Amino acid sequence: MIASSGRVSGAALHETDCAERSARSGSRCQGCAVRNIALFSALQSADLDDLPLPIDDLQFSNGQELFQEGDRQGWLYTIKIGLVKLDRAPIDGALRVARLAQRGDLIGLEACISAPYFYRATAISSVRVCRIGVETIRLLERDTPTLRRDLIERWCRALRDTDDFSTLLGTGTPTTRLARLLLKMADPLFGETFAMPKREDLGAIAGMRLETASRVIAALLRDGLIEKIGPRFYRLDRAAMELRLLPQPGMRSKGRRVQRIAPTSQHGQTL
Repeated sequence: MIASSGRVSGAALHETDCAERSARSGSRCQGCAVRNIALFSALQSADLDDLPLPIDDLQFSNGQELFQEGDRQGWLYTIKIGLVKLDRAPIDGALRVARLAQRGDLIGLEACISAPYFYRATAISSVRVCRIGVETIRLLERDTPTLRRDLIERWCRALRDTDDFSTLLGTGTPTTRLARLLLKMADPLFGETFAMPKREDLGAIAGMRLETASRVIAALLRDGLIEKIGPRFYRLDRAAMELRLLPQPGMRSKGRRVQRIAPTSQHGQTL
């Protein structure tokens, strides 16, 4: 049964399109695999036992929208599995991808100040999220002062990730940009595996044509930097990929010292 309060864009909550929806109790939150890196890491067990309102456990298929730019839903989303693309409507015909959100990230923070969502959020792999109502957050803040600080820190992290995303993918050759993107997508906790987005999504995210993205991926496969391990799932050789990002012998820097752009982990930490 689908809750009548709130609105999720598209057909994400239609029973024919959404694989799963269930109310999450506090006891289930305690055993959540991403709790230590998610919003409720600031809460104690007793706080989780007394969650004032249920939390929805939702699953989205590749291409489904969690919310649209400009929506006012009143929901925040913690990503448990998968990749979510955050973009804005094109002004000059080009899609503007702000960043990718991954396991443990919190999106939709604008809802905390009753503002419309800044971006459209679209699943680019199979995605599972916890949907948290703003009213739940406000009730918890009264008894858990550290939660407000955590929300501010996560908002700052989202701003930093957006800036880093532009820096990582705004310079370099197509191979360099895609290598940086795949390094960010691969999860060390799961053996450096990741779900490969569609080539058109890769092109839009990394700022290149679909054909170019396909050629680069084929070259990375041929060179053994990535390997296919299942339908749309790949494993990355992090050490070899980072080595590929180093300036090659004989490269000229046009009078300036060539600096390596350090790859970042899934949660924005410099490796």
